[in-house]
Amino acid sequence: MTFKTPLVVKLSKHHRIDARSLIVYRNVIESIFLKGAGVVIGFLTVTLTVQFISVKDFGIWMTITFLTSWFSLVDVSFGNGLRNSLVLFFDTGNDAAAKNYVSTLYFLSGAFALMFCVIFGTLHFFLDWTSLLNIDSDQPALINTIITYTLISFSIQLLLKPINSILLADQRAAAVAWILLIVNVAVILLIYAASVFLHASLVVIAHIYNLVPVLVFGGVSVYFFRTTYARLAPGISYIDVSLIKKLVTISGQFFFLQLVSIIVFTSGGLFISYYLGSNSVAPYSIANKYFSVLPFLYGIFITPYWSAFTDAYIKRDTRWIRATIRRLNLICAGMAILALLMLAVAQLVFSLWIGHKIQVPTSLSIWLTAYVISFIFLSNYNYFINGVGQIKTLVQASLVGIVLYFPLNYVLFQFTNAGPASVVIAGTLWNCFLLVICMRQYRQIMNTLSHEPANYALQD
Repeated sequence: MTFKTPLVVKLSKHHRIDARSLIVYRNVIESIFLKGAGVVIGFLTVTLTVQFISVKDFGIWMTITFLTSWFSLVDVSFGNGLRNSLVLFFDTGNDAAAKNYVSTLYFLSGAFALMFCVIFGTLHFFLDWTSLLNIDSDQPALINTIITYTLISFSIQLLLKPINSILLADQRAAAVAWILLIVNVAVILLIYAASVFLHASLVVIAHIYNLVPVLVFGGVSVYFFRTTYARLAPGISYIDVSLIKKLVTISGQFFFLQLVSIIVFTSGGLFISYYLGSNSVAPYSIANKYFSVLPFLYGIFITPYWSAFTDAYIKRDTRWIRATIRRLNLICAGMAILALLMLAVAQLVFSLWIGHKIQVPTSLSIWLTAYVISFIFLSNYNYFINGVGQIKTLVQASLVGIVLYFPLNYVLFQFTNAGPASVVIAGTLWNCFLLVICMRQYRQIMNTLSHEPANYALQD
């Protein structure tokens, strides 16, 4: 699912780009087309969804999706713990060890998936989600069922998504982009078909969003483990119990970091629903969708660098690391200018995109611009630190930050007139705090790497 474009070939011949950068650029160029298509499809999907169901139901569905993003962090955490180890195995050709790690990861993922299914299934009979999330609905029983159904679907996806980590460790980020594009295309086609042949229903939307990823990731996993990664295909006999502690320890650190990230970066809708009601979620969701295009586009550039940083760290290629960070910071500066241009035309875009059904405050757009700029600069150093596995300082800083994050949101919502922008202000302050920590950690790691003995490798 990757190709070498003439542009990349030409650059490699005339400017002698190293093999690591060549792989990154190849993934970036292909991902531009794939993720660009995904952005367009994402906007069209929102438009179709708003036209298919009421604004009220759309706000409810956005609240549900914010909730489910909290529980998807387990998949990401396990995957990140495996990803760094697999880069080392791919570099050394140690397929036997890689197969043991993959099999053990799938065992852990399956155990957690089963546990979550049981927990969410049980909570359905005792917990009123609509009251907890302050969801205004005249069918609370139906909404509770949809939430439980969606959470169970995400639990099943936990078992199916480690294939993404394998592809990313093999520096095939474009292949992951292909998978996501397939999911998005299937979703929008089914929503369009539903709008033509079915009555408006939140249940239909839930079926589409819950079943499509399960089917796609299941099919993709079978395909890759029968072809490209047949040598790594998980098997019961290859589960290594002795690896569980190591995977859980590494994944536990990533889990905590991802938990904090989920709370800060994706919980906006939940905070807004809790403090202001679910009707206030829709404007935030629309504005966030618009401005999140920039972090999404920047993700095209930064995603392949995680494993590239791991590879460079293992090989002690400090010159490449420093040059890459400088180049990424220049790209961020360009993205910041683009963010300001997006702010200037935001209201025009909103009116053309969704009409006048949903009004987005200008103050919300301004703070989202600040949030996006701080986020993309943070990404450079965050990806480097995660890629080399030196995340202890990040864990400690995140622990302090998250303790302050909840009271900060409370103060902003209760004692200011910022409205939905309150959660964005808190997130922006969090980004700036973490950026300072990450830049300091980057300098320390590079200084240490320049003076450590030659056998310096990934931290366990």
